[in-house]
Amino acid sequence: MKIRSLKICGFRGFSDETIFRFNDAKVILLYGPNGHGKTSVFDAIEWGLSGEIHRFNQATDERNRTRFIRNMHTSPLKETYVEIDLIGPNGDIVKVKRTCTARPQDMTDYGKHKLELHLPTPINGRTNFRDADAENLLKRLLIKPAWIEKVEVSRGLHLTHILGQEKLNEFLRGMKDGDRYDSLSLLFGTEHFLRYKDIYNELIKKINDRVNQIEGQITEGSRKKTEIKESIDELNKKFSDSNQKPLSVALSEYKDNFLVPENLFEKEDWNALIPLIEKETETLKQRRYDLENKERRIHDLEDSKSKWLTDLEKLKIEVSRLEKLKIHRNDYNMLNLVFNLTKRNNQYEESLIFIKDKNIEIDTTKQAIEGINASVHISDNFIKVVAESIENLRNNKYDLIKDVQIAHENFIWKSKTSELLKFISVSQSSIVDVSSIHASTSSSLKLLEESVLALHGIDQKYKNFLSGLSDYLSVEDEINSCPACGTEGINKPQLQLRIQLEQAQIHHELPLLEQQIKEMKDKFEKEKTKLNDLNSDIEKSYLEIKTILKSAEEECQNKKDHMLKMEKEIQNLNAQVELRNKSIQEYNEDLLRIGLNEITENKMGKLLQLEQQFAANLMVLTAEEKDDLPQEIKKTEEIIAENRAFVESFISKMLLAGAPSLAKQWSIEEIKGFIQDALKNVQSEKEKLIQLESVVIKSITAIENAKEELLLKTRQEEMRVQQSHLEQLDQLKKTANADQESVKDLINNVKPAVDQLNEKMISELFDTIQKIFSRINSHPVYNHINFNKEYRHKSYKLLILVINGYLENQTQANATYIFSSAQINSIALSFFMAMGVHQQWSSLQLMGMDDPIQSMDEINVLSLIDLIRLFMEKYDKQFIISTHDYSFYQMMLKKFRNQDIAVIEYEGYSEKGPLIKQQVSKDAETENVLIIPAEDPISRSKLLELNDASL
Repeated sequence: MKIRSLKICGFRGFSDETIFRFNDAKVILLYGPNGHGKTSVFDAIEWGLSGEIHRFNQATDERNRTRFIRNMHTSPLKETYVEIDLIGPNGDIVKVKRTCTARPQDMTDYGKHKLELHLPTPINGRTNFRDADAENLLKRLLIKPAWIEKVEVSRGLHLTHILGQEKLNEFLRGMKDGDRYDSLSLLFGTEHFLRYKDIYNELIKKINDRVNQIEGQITEGSRKKTEIKESIDELNKKFSDSNQKPLSVALSEYKDNFLVPENLFEKEDWNALIPLIEKETETLKQRRYDLENKERRIHDLEDSKSKWLTDLEKLKIEVSRLEKLKIHRNDYNMLNLVFNLTKRNNQYEESLIFIKDKNIEIDTTKQAIEGINASVHISDNFIKVVAESIENLRNNKYDLIKDVQIAHENFIWKSKTSELLKFISVSQSSIVDVSSIHASTSSSLKLLEESVLALHGIDQKYKNFLSGLSDYLSVEDEINSCPACGTEGINKPQLQLRIQLEQAQIHHELPLLEQQIKEMKDKFEKEKTKLNDLNSDIEKSYLEIKTILKSAEEECQNKKDHMLKMEKEIQNLNAQVELRNKSIQEYNEDLLRIGLNEITENKMGKLLQLEQQFAANLMVLTAEEKDDLPQEIKKTEEIIAENRAFVESFISKMLLAGAPSLAKQWSIEEIKGFIQDALKNVQSEKEKLIQLESVVIKSITAIENAKEELLLKTRQEEMRVQQSHLEQLDQLKKTANADQESVKDLINNVKPAVDQLNEKMISELFDTIQKIFSRINSHPVYNHINFNKEYRHKSYKLLILVINGYLENQTQANATYIFSSAQINSIALSFFMAMGVHQQWSSLQLMGMDDPIQSMDEINVLSLIDLIRLFMEKYDKQFIISTHDYSFYQMMLKKFRNQDIAVIEYEGYSEKGPLIKQQVSKDAETENVLIIPAEDPISRSKLLELNDASL
């Protein structure tokens, strides 16, 4: 991953929000004077990715009382935050935003922040994460899975990704040799192995505590085992002295009568048998309760059997009597019905005649309605045709009324209307012709009037001219020629006389034109009068037609009203017929009830015969019995219901006593037999139940009398459990002792293993360091670098040594004490770049160097630039480099012209933060970053071929 953009607000040297867009640049150059905020960019990257700035991580009292994360000039309304866009190899953008959360009352703002993370692809449906979830995900993005437990983000960035100004000398002169070794161990991923020794020692302590705990448990268990054994010996002695039967013998009868698991008697687990006996006791109690209820029901059946037989016989007698009473009631009802039919016969015959007459009247009225309806249809059509004709005439659609046929029963209306429509048609045609002539006359009259006005206008102008000429002559005395036409030999009196004669004359055409206008106006008035007369006649004709139509509409409406009255009359007649039909239908239905119908011949004779027949059937009853028939039937039904209820109740009790559902169809003998058998079965079940209850009582008594035997069994089981527990504790103790020895072996092997692993890794690292050092070293004698690793004072030490290049007489020295600052910087740069190449813990392809050329000469600077260019191409690194040196800045621009470069140029500094030189982008927008695209890039393979000789 690389950095695509950086946004800083209120952080360190930046007060206002500042945005840096780097796009795909591999080289990011920060150029400007010291103290202008270049280091704040490196701090922002480190704080944004880890929440820490490594050089401030040591928790001193001074740091804990100082606020240095938030810019002191930032407005209280603004947040302090750093937002970084990271771009992955596939182009996905990960947005990281860290915000300072320190409150105004906090003494320090270090370590107080929150994190927001936006991912390009969702995890469990989410793309936005905050706080702990965001920290965990960011850590997994920056640190490869195999290194998650081995490295912290802040320390890793400090060692392999961001080289600060203070770290150049710190690595050799400011850092202890032990810390130097630990830093390399962190880079190799072996540092955490060194911490295992302390973990193992703590583990041994825990194992010792566990062994002591187990030994205490063994001592306590042995004591309890001794107590249980003494109790068992005492119980065995008591049991051997008594004559009591063993429980296995006393409970054998229970085993023969009840289901008992075999293993209980084999193990003699009498404590487990007690709950079973108690359960069987409850079961027997329920069986006795059910059996007593059954016995009570059967005795109840036996006691009520005689009453059941009596009621059953009564039920049969009363049912037979009820059937006879119902027959008499039917005869009585039929007799009344026949009498009623005889009485209604005359009315029935009259209704038949009435219906026939009314149906004829209805048919006649319907025919009359049809005739009136046809007349109404003709009238409606007449009104419609005339109205359409009037509309067509008013719209001058004369062709539409030529073939109109007007029909009506009233000949006067029909002929008068046809005549008026024809008159209107002819009159409107005449109006069209006269209007055309009238329009022509009007046009001619207008032209004549315009001609007269024109002549009057010319005449008036001429008179005005003569008047003006006369005025001229009145003021001018000497006149020898005409002022108007210039004729010579004319004097003033002649001109004045001529003016008077001309003024007295009128235009010769005016009288003729005025005569023509008069004649034309007379003609115009006559034509206008004719048009008015024609229009008046037409309107009168329309009025007459409207009068006829109104009369026709009134007549039509009267006919419709009359039809409505006739239809209501028909409805009334139908209602009367329907009422008579209903009466006839009821009469016919009553006839059917006695076996007759409406087509039966000699109905009256038949009715008299039926009357005599029903009367004869009722002769067996007295008048009082005839009157009491309903009451007798009701009383008999009540007696039957009472007897039937007892009989059915007896059967229900029998079903509850265990009889099958088919018992409802049993005979009396079968029911008696069931009751006798049920009594015998209940007695047999009672005898069996008494025997089982006796067995249970004996078993309970035997268990109560054998408490000491049961206690012995309990103590024996406790002894078995305690022995098993002691065996388990002894096994745990052996296992703990074995674990203790294994951990001691691990502790003894940690140092050799880590030492061997670091030895190999440091050798590989120093091979790369030597290659880098040989390119940027400026010392004339000591041109090789080496290391010395040793174990002293319970920790590893790493010394950096330099040696001369003469094999026959090599000497080595401690670089920390013989090298100058520039040479120390060369070693520190060599270590940093080598560790950046060898690091495997992070996928972040970033190497940041804050002012890396301190005290370097030009040759070393050029070598460093070439080395950075080689790293960029070979290892695909993104470099962020700051400098205050203009020559170094220009050389960087020149050397990296084959790469995309992003430049941030500082012009000054104020309370609002750095003053960044504004650049104009392709879109004519101002930016803080100048993007310089590559110029004729050399192919990567060729570039590596040219520069790979030394690496």
